[in-house]
Amino acid sequence: MKEKNKILKLSHDVAEFLGVETLPIEFAPLGEEDSRLVIRPKSKIVINSKYQNDFVECAKCITHEYRHVYQIYYVKFMNNKLAELWKSELANAKNSGSLSTKLSFNNYKLQAIELDAFAFTYYYLKKLNIIVKNPDPEYQAVIEEYIQKFI
Repeated sequence: MKEKNKILKLSHDVAEFLGVETLPIEFAPLGEEDSRLVIRPKSKIVINSKYQNDFVECAKCITHEYRHVYQIYYVKFMNNKLAELWKSELANAKNSGSLSTKLSFNNYKLQAIELDAFAFTYYYLKKLNIIVKNPDPEYQAVIEEYIQKFI
């Protein structure tokens, strides 16, 4: 119960920080996928049930998916190059659940929407003293450079 309350509080706090609506959090078996943002029929964040008792993994999933919610709002209300790029990528997004090779994973993580979500997750959780570095040191360096320039 204590973990559930921490997860719900984090969900509320991240949504408030980004200025987006708080979404229901659900757990389900997602195979290799850590989490996913479901838009229809009703918006929600679904986290892989293997993380149900792992607050740090839940925190990573929640923060990452809320950043995608923010990106959707941004695209809807802004009219600039970033909004155009994110709109294009959101319409054709590759997701981590369909990756079969290292090359396809690299294509996934190099999408601007994914780099932004990974960077925001690192940035936001670091403020809470939760350090979630990417296992690839080169990608972690890209994340940190992105934060310096854009977040």
